[in-house]
Amino acid sequence: MIEEWIRGSDDKEKTEKLPNMGKKSKYLLVLIISLGILALIWPMGKTPEEETTKIIDSTNIKQSSVETGNVKNELSRELEAILSQINGAGIVNVSLNLSSEGVKTYATNKRDERRETYETDNTGGDRKIIEENQTRDLAVSTGEALLLEKKSPEVVGVLVVAEGARSSVIKEKLTDVTSTLLNISPHQVRVVPRKGD
Repeated sequence: MIEEWIRGSDDKEKTEKLPNMGKKSKYLLVLIISLGILALIWPMGKTPEEETTKIIDSTNIKQSSVETGNVKNELSRELEAILSQINGAGIVNVSLNLSSEGVKTYATNKRDERRETYETDNTGGDRKIIEENQTRDLAVSTGEALLLEKKSPEVVGVLVVAEGARSSVIKEKLTDVTSTLLNISPHQVRVVPRKGD
């Protein structure tokens, strides 16, 4: 039917139903309809590589938050042990406030591909096709991602609860030692006495 319509049929019934168009217009209409069908069929979803990358990133974030809790607890215990050794400090508890989860930089394998194709058709037309692909994968060593750099989370505030904090001298010592050990300014450290003191 389409072929007859494009060629121009002699059958009056068929030509009356279809609009009267020139050959070029008919070819153009068929081309537009074909492109529309192709656009509907063409896959538009994410590639499996993009989905895989997101999965890898989300697992790294989960591991990172668990490690942040470990870093926070370890740092608190170490600080408590040091501060409790100060003469007159007594029993000491420390709570840290961290700005972020820290930063981890993993090694990646990067592969760039570039392909150029030159084509000449029968009518003398030339066409140059350039195809570029970039692939990045996490570098793996002994089954685990290769970690290049790991920055610990930044401490933005410290609360020190100590038995000897009623004394202004002990309070000042605890503040100075804490700010020195964590490399933060003294206004980021709050020292308060323990309950019952």
